[in-house]
Amino acid sequence: MGEVKRNIIKIISLVFVVCAIALQVTNNMSKEELYDDISFEYINTKDMAKTKLATKVDNQVDLIDSVFTGSTSSSVEEVALPKMNGFQEVEFAGVQKIVEQQSVPKRIWYLPTEMGRVTQNPHYGHVALDITSPRGSNELIFPVANGKISGIYRDNAGALIVTVLHDINGKKYTSQYVHLASYAEGLYVGKPVTINDCLGRMGTTGYSTGIHLHLAVLDCALFDPSDYNCRDLNGFFRYANYRLGQGYIGLGTMMTVPGSWNQR
Repeated sequence: MGEVKRNIIKIISLVFVVCAIALQVTNNMSKEELYDDISFEYINTKDMAKTKLATKVDNQVDLIDSVFTGSTSSSVEEVALPKMNGFQEVEFAGVQKIVEQQSVPKRIWYLPTEMGRVTQNPHYGHVALDITSPRGSNELIFPVANGKISGIYRDNAGALIVTVLHDINGKKYTSQYVHLASYAEGLYVGKPVTINDCLGRMGTTGYSTGIHLHLAVLDCALFDPSDYNCRDLNGFFRYANYRLGQGYIGLGTMMTVPGSWNQR
């Protein structure tokens, strides 16, 4: 009787095992069917791990294999990071300086007067800005960029004129200031001037319909014998009209010139 009982228990246990196996197989098959519609692409992570990273330190470029290769061209020093409960802002002085330089670019070109209003824009035969001021002949005239005096002269109509040669990043420009009432003291050809050095006062000398500044800016070196385009005034005017046809509008090409202003 005891032997029969043991056999019955074995048979029941075997039935449970078979049922469990059947249930597992059915479950796996249902999971495979669940993912039959998912598309995917194989990614070779081994090749990705071998990608080389280029880093530049003190003008020396080291090609460093991924950490999976276990080799580098220089020693590695372990740095302990401070423990913190939350996020911490990290300041990078060098990066901040670069950002500041990019956000505030160095200014080169300036307006020629403290107060002014444009009354005439460049056009063929008059490739210059005409600028008036409520101060009249009390308005001081300044260079539109740093440079040196290249000409101090009076034209055939009697206009007092000053020209300034500018060298901006290796390129030559000439700014011409016409109809001055008077020259500033101490001017001479070759004198270095900055944007804050007065050239004279606004006037109406020469062929003029009223007190104003006739300002021309051209990308050449007036009175320079080696500059074919601007070796003399005739060449300067011809070249100005030629450049105007190409879309060059003097100071307006270098900076945004407002219709009127109260500061430079």
